[in-house]
Amino acid sequence: MIETEKTATMEEIARTAGVSIGTVDRVVHNREGVSEKTRKRVLSVIDEIGYKPNIYASILSRKKAFCIVAIIPYFQTGEYWELVYRGITRAIRQSQGLNVDLKIFYYNQFELESFRAACSNTLDTRPDALFIAPIYKEEAIRLVRQLSTLSIPVAYIDTKPENTDYLAYFGMPLFESGYLAADLLVGGDPSVREVVSFNIDRGEAPPNDSTLNRHKGFLAYLKDHNPECRLTDYTMSPFDFLQNMKIFDRFFEEHPDVRHIITFNSRAHLISDWMEIRGVKNKKLLGFDMLQANMRALKNGTISTLIAERTDKEAFKAIKALIDFLVLRQKPAQRDNYSSLDILTRYNVDFYLVED
Repeated sequence: MIETEKTATMEEIARTAGVSIGTVDRVVHNREGVSEKTRKRVLSVIDEIGYKPNIYASILSRKKAFCIVAIIPYFQTGEYWELVYRGITRAIRQSQGLNVDLKIFYYNQFELESFRAACSNTLDTRPDALFIAPIYKEEAIRLVRQLSTLSIPVAYIDTKPENTDYLAYFGMPLFESGYLAADLLVGGDPSVREVVSFNIDRGEAPPNDSTLNRHKGFLAYLKDHNPECRLTDYTMSPFDFLQNMKIFDRFFEEHPDVRHIITFNSRAHLISDWMEIRGVKNKKLLGFDMLQANMRALKNGTISTLIAERTDKEAFKAIKALIDFLVLRQKPAQRDNYSSLDILTRYNVDFYLVED
């Protein structure tokens, strides 16, 4: 039985019509050398089952090679940026045969000069497309504007500078995620008078835009629904466990009545480690992102709630959008692609938790 869906290839057309692929090619492109009877038969088959040209094969026949540069922070196993790396490399693996090469320039997210070096390496490479996590916004804007003059497409992950030309953004709606976090953590409960936010000490590096926008969303919620509640900001170390133990001990000794905690980054597990070691049971901690350490803490109850996106999938989609644009000249259906906000608790985390 002949398929009616319009997905047939040239090979299937030839097989169904009983002719060679070359004959189908001549008919499709209206070339000479085909009898009228054969032409009608081929067109009849095309009309009945459709024709889907093999665009990828056509591109490959031109032997065009493409280079995509990705600029992301260095990471350790289990960190947020490892999820981004997994998405990037999976998209490249699935595009094998399309002549797409990947170069990754890593940078220290706490050192401006490291990011500048990655930008300089990118310009020297003169890539066909760029994937970037623009933690250093001003430098990222400068780089993207230089690439725009060369018609080099850019895909953003995590956050996006508004005043640049880019092909696509894939990530969480940041302000809205902060607003949601406030609702989940304190709601309109008038008895909650203070929430502490522990943010990463970035030294001389500027705050991450994703953290700032979540922070703004959280404050907006408090203003709208719980104006008597205040948000107190403290910093913690991204790496120094003993220093963090001292920070958390000191804060809660001085503020014993504070029971609601949030961190607007992916490192809620740093706080949950302190809670587990100290046997703290009377506090509610909300964090972001599906890191394995976060999800294990959620399962054991030290993290109350996680707001998460499928980070690896967002990175995958961003690279795929660049590949489709380079190979097919096909733009994504929409420029800003916001992920769903998954709300994870200990009661549904098993559906997300996958051990490494």
